[in-house]
Amino acid sequence: MMSNMAYSDVYVQMKVAELMREVENDRLADLAAKPGRPMRARIAEWLVAIAERIDNQPQGSIAHAEA
Repeated sequence: MMSNMAYSDVYVQMKVAELMREVENDRLADLAAKPGRPMRARIAEWLVAIAERIDNQPQGSIAHAEA
């Protein structure tokens, strides 16, 4: 009876460790798939760059938009 309980404990620990690895891998995959900055920030940079060009006063204080 004791060996069955010990096996059950080991099995539960192994299963929990496996599930924790899967969750961590999923989290890392989600982080890798997301862009570095939100789309709104990129659009805002583009609009500021266009406005500066229209005014013929490019300041370059904001990172230039990527094409």
